[in-house]
Amino acid sequence: GMGVFLQFVILPFLGFLTVKMLAMNNAMGMTLLVVTSSPGGSFSNWWCSIFNADLALSVTMTAISTILAVVMLPLNLYIYT
Repeated sequence: GMGVFLQFVILPFLGFLTVKMLAMNNAMGMTLLVVTSSPGGSFSNWWCSIFNADLALSVTMTAISTILAVVMLPLNLYIYT
């Protein structure tokens, strides 16, 4: 729950605040919003494998965030643009 909340609520909001505080132009602002609203990818799985962390949890979180991004990415772009 906490990972999904941070990924799709807090991070896009922080991206939005950054765009406003730095007065970015439309192209740069939209790019930052897309990046902050996108799932993290599988790089965390690699780090978990190297450091013998909970790889199953990392893979599960990656899968969940990727599936949720189908809805949350357009929703966040709608909210913040």
